[in-house]
Amino acid sequence: MLLVFDVQGYFYTYNPPCWAATGGRTFIEKRVKCYQFILVIQHYENQLCLAGEEFKRCAIDTLFYVVGSPGKYQIKKRPVNGVINEEEDGICLSLKSCKEADVAKLLEAKLAKCSHCGAKNWNIVGDSETGYVLTESDGKTCLVREAGTKKAMTAPCDSTDIPYVPLQLQFASATDIQTMSSDGARLVGAASDGDKKAIQALLKEGVDINVRDWDELTALIPAASSGNLDICKLLVKEGIDVNAKDKDGITALMEASIMGHEKVVEFLISSGANVNAAASSEVTALWLAASEGRVEVMKLLLKKKADASNSRVDGITALITASASGHTEAVKLLLENGADPTTTDNDGLTALMNAAENGNVDTLKAIMEKVNDSDYINRMSNTGFTALIIASAHGHVDAVEYLVGAGADVDAVHENKVTALMYAAAAGHLDVMKILIDKGKADLEFKHTNGGTALLEASTAGKYEAIQLLVQHGSKVDFFDDDGVNPLMAIAAQGNFESQTFILEELKKTKSAAELTDYINRFAHSGGSAVMFAAAGGHVECAKQLMDLGSDINAVARNKPGYLEKLRKMIEEGQVQEDEPHVDGVTAIHVAAQGGHLEMVKVLVEAGVEPSLSHLDDAGRSPLVLAVQGNYGEAASVLVQAGSDPNTPYIDNDGEKHNLLFDAIMVENEEFALLLIEKGADIYFTDEKNVSTLLQASHRGLPAVVKALLEKHDASGRNKAFVDVASDDGITPLIAASSEGNTECVSLLIASKADVNAKDKDGTNSLMAASARGHLDVVTALLAAGSKVNDQNADGHTALMFAYNGKNQVETLWERYNQFVLEAESNGEAKEDVDDNGTGPIIQDALKNHTSLVDLLIKNGADQSLKDKEGHVAQDFDFHPDTDAEILAKESRASKLKDESKNEL
Repeated sequence: MLLVFDVQGYFYTYNPPCWAATGGRTFIEKRVKCYQFILVIQHYENQLCLAGEEFKRCAIDTLFYVVGSPGKYQIKKRPVNGVINEEEDGICLSLKSCKEADVAKLLEAKLAKCSHCGAKNWNIVGDSETGYVLTESDGKTCLVREAGTKKAMTAPCDSTDIPYVPLQLQFASATDIQTMSSDGARLVGAASDGDKKAIQALLKEGVDINVRDWDELTALIPAASSGNLDICKLLVKEGIDVNAKDKDGITALMEASIMGHEKVVEFLISSGANVNAAASSEVTALWLAASEGRVEVMKLLLKKKADASNSRVDGITALITASASGHTEAVKLLLENGADPTTTDNDGLTALMNAAENGNVDTLKAIMEKVNDSDYINRMSNTGFTALIIASAHGHVDAVEYLVGAGADVDAVHENKVTALMYAAAAGHLDVMKILIDKGKADLEFKHTNGGTALLEASTAGKYEAIQLLVQHGSKVDFFDDDGVNPLMAIAAQGNFESQTFILEELKKTKSAAELTDYINRFAHSGGSAVMFAAAGGHVECAKQLMDLGSDINAVARNKPGYLEKLRKMIEEGQVQEDEPHVDGVTAIHVAAQGGHLEMVKVLVEAGVEPSLSHLDDAGRSPLVLAVQGNYGEAASVLVQAGSDPNTPYIDNDGEKHNLLFDAIMVENEEFALLLIEKGADIYFTDEKNVSTLLQASHRGLPAVVKALLEKHDASGRNKAFVDVASDDGITPLIAASSEGNTECVSLLIASKADVNAKDKDGTNSLMAASARGHLDVVTALLAAGSKVNDQNADGHTALMFAYNGKNQVETLWERYNQFVLEAESNGEAKEDVDDNGTGPIIQDALKNHTSLVDLLIKNGADQSLKDKEGHVAQDFDFHPDTDAEILAKESRASKLKDESKNEL
């Protein structure tokens, strides 16, 4: 059995005789010896498989296996008979040329002997979500597929003209290989390749002409799809079923029709193919031909009474699919043969509407000429679209002009009352808007169900030129929709400064300065003002302009009665997304801080938002809390600097209460923590486990914060025990700093008279904690400060015992490392290749450090004869080469046995 798994983007396998170490072991053991797995390399979009020099339908001859390591892969072609002889060179995927100058060229990929220089350095990068890429030459060359062909090529990976091919990697199981080797797969594959001799040989072997592959294909279906008339004739002569269907109900005639192979279609029809046979989706050969505009094929089918009104399960007719693609001649042919242009699909869309989406005027004309119903042009889909609305939304100028001239109602609307002009304005299709206004006389002030006009739609979308055009033609700028929103608010929310300036100039024409200020400070029913909308989006220029005209930046938002109920219904109906609950009581600085808009926050602070800094919204949040909740540290710093209360607590989404200073220390945001201390944060805060700010800073190794806390404490003159306040586990700041090897913090704490002999609840002191982890500098400082070298903890362990134990661990690691290097060298690997990360010197340095620490403790009076509660002395914890080497050897043998047992799978 082939076991395949993915670790950090690489494929690791167990496959005799090839093996590889699994993930989850030590860095030493995690080394890939070789790779080998049977692989199907598929094109991400059309599912064709790489065969070497081309992409083709997946078959037994499209299997590869991969050997080597990343960047040194060889992608070997699996022999069709499945016999892999590693002694032979084999055939591999290869570059055509290995010359450096050819890396930047588009060249054919090729199959060559695996000894070829272009076959030795492949890599596989990517993932299953976005697809994989085959690269060569250190990632400079990528495998691509030549546009419009099935050719496999190589090209520069950074090319924008020739994009790389996203691939799917499918691992072929034994069952897959057996299926691909079946009679059906072989015959279908030969037909797909146009290999007449192979087909004849298989038939001579006694293979049934109507045998099928895994997709229920018969040989005739791919032969017809590729337009190979000779193969089709051979197969039919041998008695193949011309009306056989694959798993999706597709016949050979359907494949030939959609591909436009006229002669094959003609032959199949003459051989008895059913022109009205339907696939599982209910489409026929004519429908498929119409979808691709295969007019000559359509004529052949229609001549044999193909149904021109055929429709798919979703109601899309042959006429509709041809119209959607703008195949005018196909449309005309269908109409001439009785296709009904008034028929709709399941969404109520007509052929005319689909043609309007494509924008082909000739197609529109062809349809309209066959319709006598004057109301047809204004028919509306179930989703509220007319042909004119669709053409307008897509910006098809010629189509809009034709439809308007043909009598389309420019103000026709569905229940939502959104007009063609509104759609065009929202998309900024200026030429379409001009036709609708000038030729169609569109109503500029027509309002949709929420009271908005085309101008408000353009404003909401930030389409400056559309706004200009509408105002120039008489659109009113001074109005509010049913939510109390005016164009100025909509534009401010979008941050379109040019549009905002234009609207303000228009408003100035009818309003005095005072009236304009009042207008700017109007609230929407949601409670927001224009400046709040600008601040929420971080639109600094727009906000400044409004502030210069008198915007009240400290105004508090309050929703109007009925607004929340309306909002609830809109969310239920899916009209708006509920990103987060509506909260009243916010100001401009609140929404700017919530969005993390640093420059906006600075502008508001400079303009004077002192009243708003301490103001809490209806959820009890200040601007500072909102910034912190969003993890916007810089914005939070600006707010604290400006005067926000540094002791403001906040509640997270899980309902837990947080302290700003403690959290800043926790995430090691030294700069913010120092600012909070400077601005008066409570340095004596402790969490639920009695961990203090000083203890947390000492543990995290933040000497500047430790210093600031100690200085603040000294200046306060209170809580004299601050430096030694222990957690519920008895850990003091000095023990924490010592354990983590934070030398600067240790020095600061010692200078502040911290108790160097304080113990935690297990009796462990700072010296023991530092000794256990080999922190030589810390041990030196503690001994100099009077730490008792022979104190014992609750288990009777001394600092020396801890030090020996730490040395033992490093020495064991060193022994393991040396065993690994010797084994690798015996297998022919160079030492520099084995230890390419410099692991050996790192271990050696650590060992020297631990040895020096042991010597230092002994020099300072550590008693080597002291015993712990189990009667062990310090040297019992040291490394013992004979005993420990024997244990390591047993572990090594057990590991090998484990690997061998996996290989036997």
